[in-house]
Amino acid sequence: MGDRQISNFEKRFKRGFNVIYSEKPLEGTARRMQNQKILDAVKAVLTGILKREPTPDELSGCRQITRTKQT
Repeated sequence: MGDRQISNFEKRFKRGFNVIYSEKPLEGTARRMQNQKILDAVKAVLTGILKREPTPDELSGCRQITRTKQT
């Protein structure tokens, strides 16, 4: 990362991350909705980093993530 990116990251996250776990696991539709929101967030982050849409194999971990699209 460049100096500007590092300083921007440190400015936003210098106090760390706060993770809150639910007391009991979600079930059914609520669990599927939560999983879909997490997938959409990960996909959006990877799209911003890679400057392209990640492939399903890259999202599932079957293929290594690279900046250039492999065919």
